[in-house]
Amino acid sequence: MSKKKKKMHRPGKITTPLAGHKKVGKALVPPFMQLPGMSFSSWANDRLPDMLWACLVITVIPRKEAIEVFRDIAGIGLKYRQDDEPHQGAEPKQARGWTLRHADLPNQPRELFNALVARVLRCHAGLQALRPLLLLDSLPGLQWWKAALDTDPVDDDWQTLGQAVLKTFDHQSQEATDVRWLSVLFKIGLGELHVFEGLRERVQELIEYPYRGEMRSVRPSIRSMEMAVATLKPDQAPNLWPEAFWAYMLERTVCLPAPLKSRGRASHDPLALSKAINDVREALLEHWYSSLSTSGLNPKHDGAFGFGFYALACLAEMSMGPMSSAITGRLLLRSLTECRISLAYLVRNGTDEMWKKFRSYGAGQAKLALLKHEEMSGQKPQFVTLETLEALANEDYFQEYVEIDLGHWCGKDLRRLAEESGTKEDYDRYYGWASGFVHGQWGAMRDTNFTHCLNPLHRFHRIPLPFHRMLEPTIDDALHLVNRILDDVNAAYPGFEARLIVEDAPGDEEESTEAPAEPA
Repeated sequence: MSKKKKKMHRPGKITTPLAGHKKVGKALVPPFMQLPGMSFSSWANDRLPDMLWACLVITVIPRKEAIEVFRDIAGIGLKYRQDDEPHQGAEPKQARGWTLRHADLPNQPRELFNALVARVLRCHAGLQALRPLLLLDSLPGLQWWKAALDTDPVDDDWQTLGQAVLKTFDHQSQEATDVRWLSVLFKIGLGELHVFEGLRERVQELIEYPYRGEMRSVRPSIRSMEMAVATLKPDQAPNLWPEAFWAYMLERTVCLPAPLKSRGRASHDPLALSKAINDVREALLEHWYSSLSTSGLNPKHDGAFGFGFYALACLAEMSMGPMSSAITGRLLLRSLTECRISLAYLVRNGTDEMWKKFRSYGAGQAKLALLKHEEMSGQKPQFVTLETLEALANEDYFQEYVEIDLGHWCGKDLRRLAEESGTKEDYDRYYGWASGFVHGQWGAMRDTNFTHCLNPLHRFHRIPLPFHRMLEPTIDDALHLVNRILDDVNAAYPGFEARLIVEDAPGDEEESTEAPAEPA
């Protein structure tokens, strides 16, 4: 019978599961990134600042009225419309490439600009909507705007500007979609956007938006068409305005750190946990003595119990103070995961020779560190002494008879060990994300030392915390791993029944989910 992977049902998810990614070398590539010629276009970074006047209009003026303003402004394009069919013998007309973007308006007829502003100012809140543009010293065509508005900005205009960016920052928001619809409709008015005969109903839906058609279908079409419209001028000079806008906002407005939310607290009584760890360690020590059969080298006995004692030591350190919720907790959880997988592999698949190899590999690593320590010039490492390394490297055999293996102790990576030992679920649960904290990857840095800025004029960028945040506690996961390690100690040397069962801390059900706000 062939084995088929069961598809997992992911309700409400529009993202691709792992099975939908394509493996290319060592990368897992999602479907969209497999498309040839894929390029990126950012609404928030590039096109929002270029349609800022429209973002202000849809924010300040009531939507129903603003939609009609947009419809009338798009209709201005009809005055400059290109003929769909050139006359007999005439040269085809070239598309003007005009837009309603800030960067393009000063390069187009002044009467188009004046008609745009005049239509907005006919609204009761029209001046209030456009006035914040006068705050922007490097706004393209600023003198045109000053002449048309004939006023000065006020302090409240900064708040209006922030609200406009906030409402339109998400490219799928209703307000952003309305602004993007304006760009498409203007192109239709100019006669520069052509569609297939079968899409005439879609064009009619765009013309009568938002009163015709099913909006769950119309809105995505607007957004996809607006992205296409944005690429209609591929040969134009680089547009410097969007980045100038964001740089000016960063210079002129302050960061607003997002408040910290509690990431959970320890669910176990620390005194009960400490007692449980000591009790299990005493039981493990007693079982070590009772199962001891020789005072000579016994790699399996020392190794199996070594994993158990080391796991309990990691758990004991993790349970000290706030360590469980700190970076340290994740480092220890990763160590426990590797111990869990390595011991399971040795117990299930290891021969006496494999246990010897595991032990000799450790002695070889001590020898390697020793030789490097001896050859170092200048400052020596302080976290280990020459005497310690020398004792470990020479404990079983004189170091001249100890090989140094520069690979893995059994020639396989940890993922393969997990697959062959039946511990792949624990590998998937803990190893990948915890390893990011060991290796200092960006995800770990971002999670512990940054928050985001609530100022929409800063694009909700990342800002450092005054002190790194505490994360979700690792104790529950560590207890699971340590108990599974103890299960395998028992599998290797039966008769060990002690496990870690710890009572919950009192009052957990009333735990608050909020913490004080971060300092500015």
